[in-house]
Amino acid sequence: MSEKMPVERAAEILDPKHRERYESLSVVEEACSMGHDALLLRIPRSPYKNGFSCPNCGSSDYLYGYFDKPNKCCGNCGQAILWED
Repeated sequence: MSEKMPVERAAEILDPKHRERYESLSVVEEACSMGHDALLLRIPRSPYKNGFSCPNCGSSDYLYGYFDKPNKCCGNCGQAILWED
């Protein structure tokens, strides 16, 4: 695959109501991979395991919002943050 599949196309392929015949399973596998990656971002992970930065992208700039209130997700990549650790 030379170009990355658009998110909208992956969502269409993964829709249970969508019916389409494919020449190969490579497009379905790519859509599944994109869906898997998106779901992993929804699983809260601790920012403390790698020194107080996002466990997904490594950024420490986007973990807090206004008035230093902890964000529920990294503002850079969308990783859900688990603050209880």
